[in-house]
Amino acid sequence: MLCEQCPRRCAVDRDNHAGRCKAYGGFKVARAAPHYWEEPCISGTNGSGTVFFSGCSLGCVFCQNDEISHKNFGKDISEKELAEFLTG
Repeated sequence: MLCEQCPRRCAVDRDNHAGRCKAYGGFKVARAAPHYWEEPCISGTNGSGTVFFSGCSLGCVFCQNDEISHKNFGKDISEKELAEFLTG
């Protein structure tokens, strides 16, 4: 898979190499869970979902999610597992 998922469009072959975000093929998720209370106009009374993906190509020095974004924290999951979470 030639990756162009972020604005950097590094076009790395993520099946064989890590991109600037340090991600290989597939998804690495640090957290996937229901999300309540924040932004009520979006989450309503039933809440919304949140997914924190590992790997970030921006490299901001003051990142509040450094462990997740830059240190490859999380679990590898398949596209099917991600879809199952997102659809309930």
